[in-house]
Amino acid sequence: MPIIHTTITKNYIFMIWEIKEELEDLLKILKATAIELKEINKITHLDRKKQNISARIVLNHLATKKVQLKYHENGCPYCSEFKNISISHSKNYCTVIQSDNLTGIDIQYRKKNIRNISVKFINSTDTQLWGKDISEHHLHLIWCIKEAIYKTLNKTCSLKENIFVTNPKKANYQNNKVNFFYNIQYEIINNYFLAIAIKI
Repeated sequence: MPIIHTTITKNYIFMIWEIKEELEDLLKILKATAIELKEINKITHLDRKKQNISARIVLNHLATKKVQLKYHENGCPYCSEFKNISISHSKNYCTVIQSDNLTGIDIQYRKKNIRNISVKFINSTDTQLWGKDISEHHLHLIWCIKEAIYKTLNKTCSLKENIFVTNPKKANYQNNKVNFFYNIQYEIINNYFLAIAIKI
């Protein structure tokens, strides 16, 4: 079973699965039900299908039993066995976190073009706090943190205009009079950046 990483704290538990299996082998590990197969078969892209199956497998490991992954109308995942879950995948890694707090997780493989795409998520406040020449390391970190926060909001927002990373441990979401604050945890595992955002 390729669960390559597990972190357990008083606030959350998350696991990372390295996707090495073929599709048929993943389905066997999942022991997919008819309902699961129907949902999985709606996904046409092979890699995304494997990522979805892997997320279901990791969720079963977290619950230590067979459970059902469901999705709200806005696409956010949930599971009746846990108060909050969040899912992320990048290339061959899939991670799932469960927590009693509102928590988001994001994992990203190191990208060579991170500086080119940073215009989509870096704002003037970020550059004031981190400097105009933000290192590639910190660009990845900021990106992960903002994506993790985004997953807690259950709404569409702009990573650039609405989410601000004060430092590697603190961040917040602002929109009109709404202001949410987050504690941040992060890890670097091989060439993957992983961030966890916990709403305060």
